[in-house]
Amino acid sequence: MAGIDQSKLKNIFSALNKNKLDGLVLTDLHDMNYLLGEIFCEGEATVLIHKKGLVIVTRPLYENDVKKYFPKAKFIPLEQDQHLEITKQAKTLKLKAPVFDEKKEFFAAAKFYKKAGFKTVSNFINSVRATKTEQELKIMRESAQIAYGAFLYIKKEIKAGMTEKQVALKIEMFMRERGATAMSFIPLVSFGANGANPHHLPDDTKLTKNTAVLLDFGCVYKGYCSDITRCFWFGDKINPEYQKILDLAILAHDTAAKKAKYGMTGAQIDALARNVIEKAGYGKYFTHRTGHGIGLQDHELADISDLNKNKIGLNYCFSIEPGIYLPGKFGVRHEDCFYMTAKGIKQIK
Repeated sequence: MAGIDQSKLKNIFSALNKNKLDGLVLTDLHDMNYLLGEIFCEGEATVLIHKKGLVIVTRPLYENDVKKYFPKAKFIPLEQDQHLEITKQAKTLKLKAPVFDEKKEFFAAAKFYKKAGFKTVSNFINSVRATKTEQELKIMRESAQIAYGAFLYIKKEIKAGMTEKQVALKIEMFMRERGATAMSFIPLVSFGANGANPHHLPDDTKLTKNTAVLLDFGCVYKGYCSDITRCFWFGDKINPEYQKILDLAILAHDTAAKKAKYGMTGAQIDALARNVIEKAGYGKYFTHRTGHGIGLQDHELADISDLNKNKIGLNYCFSIEPGIYLPGKFGVRHEDCFYMTAKGIKQIK
């Protein structure tokens, strides 16, 4: 739904004031969606946020929507050279410290902004986006419920002879029929040894009896992503080693979920899960980070890895997804998404 979210705008102004800045350029689609809702297509608008309001420079075809949803914003219809117009507007507004995000700008435009006197910031809106509002959490719960429903559905529907691609399509159709507008990423479906590759893409491998199944998927609902991974054995003759490592991955997941506390860094939370697997002798087979941030995008700030020495803030959302991958055999991963509270982390469900 398009329209300015005043609580989010307040958070952006607070961050600008804290850094003694008076203007911010938005060109990244997800950043614009965060503040304005889903209205523009990729690369078709540039927004200047300043203390007195917004300047929206975009293609003329958006005129009716901009005037409808943002009546107080200054609308400038322009097909090309939007960055040039933004610098003119900043000069007209007499902004003293406008900035653009160097991580999200094309080289040519970045060079132009710098020449016009704009300062640089890095992932500025990402830092604001990391703290989710109650409304954002509500939507993310709804997105998670759709994804979990898809797992329950496909576990009943899956049959011998189906290919990984066919299962992935069924998962996607289930979620789209329940309101998802897109997938968080290509649904990952892995049978047997394919699961030993953490990011194996679905192919024409057919499911056979007594085979390991790994499913990792999520959907975009009202702009927000979900992400879930579940594993199970298809058949009645379960491999004992498979059951062992699946139980271990779930234990690592549950341990991190139970022991993660407010004030911990991403590295400390990563260690909670990783230590369980390492103590069991499978450390070298846990080949990725424990989790990643999630929100408007499937990967955001709040990295749960040994590289992140920053504390995980309140209402930061992230996944916990420890895994074990045995080459040539199978792999397992157990994933849910959580958010940080003053009393520990809570599952988004």
